[in-house]
Amino acid sequence: MIPVCSFNDLDIYQPGEKTRDLARRLECSELAAAVLDSRAADEEQFRQLLNVPDLRRQLDELFLGRAASAARELWLKAVPGKRVFVYGDYDVDGVSSTVIALELAQQSGAAEAVYYIPDRRSEGYGLHPANMRRIIADGFETLIVADCGSKDVEAVEMARAAGMDVLIFDHHAVEGDIVRIDSLVNPQMDGDAEAKRLCATAVLWCWAWQSHILPESRLAGMLQLAALATVSDCMPLGPLNRSLTREGIKMMRRAPRRGLRELLRSLCPNEPDSMIDENRLSMKVIPCLNAAGRVQVADVAVNVLSGLGSPLELQRSVDQLLDLNRRRRDISAAICTSINAGLEQGERSQVLFNGSWPVGILSAIASRLCSEHNKAFALAAPSGGGIRGTLRVPSGANAVELLKSLDDLLDAWGGHKSAAGFSVDQLKWPRLERELNSLLQNIKVEKTPEEVIEFEPDRITGAAWDEVQRIGPFGNGNPLPAFFVPLDARTTYAPLGKRGLHTRVLFGGNALLAFNGAEQIERTEGIRGWIYRPRPNLWQGRVSLQYIVEGIVVA
Repeated sequence: MIPVCSFNDLDIYQPGEKTRDLARRLECSELAAAVLDSRAADEEQFRQLLNVPDLRRQLDELFLGRAASAARELWLKAVPGKRVFVYGDYDVDGVSSTVIALELAQQSGAAEAVYYIPDRRSEGYGLHPANMRRIIADGFETLIVADCGSKDVEAVEMARAAGMDVLIFDHHAVEGDIVRIDSLVNPQMDGDAEAKRLCATAVLWCWAWQSHILPESRLAGMLQLAALATVSDCMPLGPLNRSLTREGIKMMRRAPRRGLRELLRSLCPNEPDSMIDENRLSMKVIPCLNAAGRVQVADVAVNVLSGLGSPLELQRSVDQLLDLNRRRRDISAAICTSINAGLEQGERSQVLFNGSWPVGILSAIASRLCSEHNKAFALAAPSGGGIRGTLRVPSGANAVELLKSLDDLLDAWGGHKSAAGFSVDQLKWPRLERELNSLLQNIKVEKTPEEVIEFEPDRITGAAWDEVQRIGPFGNGNPLPAFFVPLDARTTYAPLGKRGLHTRVLFGGNALLAFNGAEQIERTEGIRGWIYRPRPNLWQGRVSLQYIVEGIVVA
């Protein structure tokens, strides 16, 4: 279904003489000038958006926290010649940081480097004491923890008591009890502003670069994983994250890592590597990689990102990912349909529990519900004798603070401002359900106007759109520009495809494509216009722009 919004809920930027003057001064297209003027306050900001700062200079200035230097000293002592165990997490950031940690350890001369990622459904997030006992029993000397560990006090104390050296690279909030070791590299403790915006993979990669763990030429090849994880975790795209993501995507286009290349070829057959961008990563690659940990275990995603094995073995891993993603989509669609049906029938609770839901896929469903309904949702299901849940909140709310206020009811919790997870004893669930639902229903959601630029699609040429890409990569904090075109007397509709599901919105020589929108457009009254975005499309060997309807604007 295409989202519907009121004309009064739009903040419409209309290009004029000021836009044309800016285009002349910056020597850019009117389209790029309109995008810049709609989101920047002065000429210095315009130039900052057009010209991403040099990555090397930003890395030189970056402060990850006081632990970074201690971690370097420990790495040089505790990795070469040692048996190293890497412990990660099951999402794309966790898998990517696990792969980088393995490659860093192997190329630093570790005698052995193996990894473990817990089962999302039966074990859940974090470094668990039960797993730690097995690691100690196997005689490993060094533990590297990626994308978790900051709050796993008991397990880390067990490792140190057994004589293991421990390094942690994390980016999660550090509320409550945290691990007390000198080699905990988590910028949320005392890093600078740019460091606090990094995902765990980027924390580890930036630390390795600053610490000269490997030659720069080897580290450069790992930057693709930092870019992938930054997009996956929806990290704010400040100057450093923009640079990391941009350079990582450039490397994917020039020479994608072996596993990524095979996955992209399966997902986007016949598309050249030059079409790789943040949108293809977020819409195609990342859901596939995440499906491994959501539906089964994350090992198959590690296999693909590592790119190890024969061509046949790698293709089998890619095919397995594609199959897991199909299963994830089917299960998620069924659960979303059921929840939305309940909401339409008057279900008011924002904390939902179902004994048959698979825990692994609930976070993505909660994110979708939060986005579609613009209110907070917590979804929970049984897991390992207890109950595990996921919380998503709209802009302006803080998931971590909400869970912090319920700390006495929770076995464990953690996450970020907009997304967090928790576990709870079954006996405490009824009270937690009531109290959390009360908190969620009292969140005051401020409705912010949707920013759009009034611009007809026939004026958005391929060259002008390429110029807009200089303002990217797009994502959290730097959204992909949306455009508005009003309904007028020229507007007609034509079917698209053979099944009658899609339609083309025609006016003059322009055509907007409304996928799965034919019936909806026919029954929607009072249409005043359309919100759309351009999208590159490959057809018969040529890349051209399509203009995709992303919103119906009504009176």
